[in-house]
Amino acid sequence: MILRRRGIVVFFIVLAGGILGAILGYVLKDIVPILDQGLKVGTDNLSLNLYLFDVNFGIHINITLGAIIGLLLAFLLADVFRRK
Repeated sequence: MILRRRGIVVFFIVLAGGILGAILGYVLKDIVPILDQGLKVGTDNLSLNLYLFDVNFGIHINITLGAIIGLLLAFLLADVFRRK
């Protein structure tokens, strides 16, 4: 049970690191333009019309260099705190 809880904590730390890295890359794109360059992966809107309600699905993930650096730093940080 403890290992599962640690895995969830590490997942959220790494997710937060990726988000912060992507935001930091976007903010610093005028100073260091390579941090905001990357690949956009996802689907277009998938619409499901059931006449009672209409549901739209869609997801896009921007994989930028800033996000990758944030993911790696967060993973290293989580690993360091896990070993203490």
